[in-house]
Amino acid sequence: MNQNHKDKTALDAFIEHKNNIETILNRLQGACEDHFAINPEDLNWGDVGFLADIDKKLQNISDQVFKEGEFG
Repeated sequence: MNQNHKDKTALDAFIEHKNNIETILNRLQGACEDHFAINPEDLNWGDVGFLADIDKKLQNISDQVFKEGEFG
């Protein structure tokens, strides 16, 4: 077991991960408000595929958190 893990409590690790998730969610919210830096007038099917991939991954995370879909 490495020194970092041994000195850290489960609560410390939990809070660290929670803070990382909050940072990611805030960045994603900003990107969403900016249309993911894609000009809506110039978007193409590649942009749709890009967003569909993100949507699928976030849905999977949501299903895990709320115990829905395959996690229900």
